[in-house]
Amino acid sequence: MLSRGEKWFNLGGVSSQSKLDMDSLPPSMFHKILSTVATMNIQDFGSARIAFPGFNEVGREDHFYRSANLIYLNDWVDEVSAVRTFRLKCYRSGNPEAIYLRGMYEFFILHLVDEGWEKIHLAGERGCELAQFVDGMLNLAFSVDQREIVHNYPAFTRQHVDKMFQIICSWQLSGHWDYDKPGMFLFVAERIDPNVPCDCWCSHIDPPEFEVSLDGSRSRWKCDRCFWNCAAYNFCYQIHLTARTWPIED
Repeated sequence: MLSRGEKWFNLGGVSSQSKLDMDSLPPSMFHKILSTVATMNIQDFGSARIAFPGFNEVGREDHFYRSANLIYLNDWVDEVSAVRTFRLKCYRSGNPEAIYLRGMYEFFILHLVDEGWEKIHLAGERGCELAQFVDGMLNLAFSVDQREIVHNYPAFTRQHVDKMFQIICSWQLSGHWDYDKPGMFLFVAERIDPNVPCDCWCSHIDPPEFEVSLDGSRSRWKCDRCFWNCAAYNFCYQIHLTARTWPIED
């Protein structure tokens, strides 16, 4: 009877010759393949390690868990324990995405705003692009003044903001609505004026100028004040929780 590891190879159409060819692959390639497998299905991650010694060796290294991609890790209901164990190992290894996910969980679900934001900021410092964006947008949202205008503009280009909104609103991350945003966050969000362009000179440019988004949609060009007020408003109300149902436990 074939082992699960052998079945993993056979189902994937990997021949014996292919197994031999894999011996010549560099560790970085094993790392990339194994990380992709783990993202798709945590059970296949274990099977791949059983099937080939190269994967097993990479899967034992702390470096793998520090750099594994967790943002799009599928939460298979029948693999809850394995997913939690995998995330926990990544978190303890200092994985920036794991720290970010934990920070999002603390901020939005546990309502531990300071602790959660601190982890989001730390994840950004360690290179997690999504954490850098969320940290910058939180700073922007919390800078609203009595006139309902935001001030702490992050050093993001408009193209980067568009790119990150495409990510946080993507179907892969959009299924996590079962949470309540903390009261402090909602209070700030409600004070941001999304209608700033209506009374600004940039809304009266004739003929109007347009910007094209990554998804092909067009919108009227806005000055910096109007752009960032609208970006902060959209962030507060459109961000999809990228933490998952199960927390990463200490």
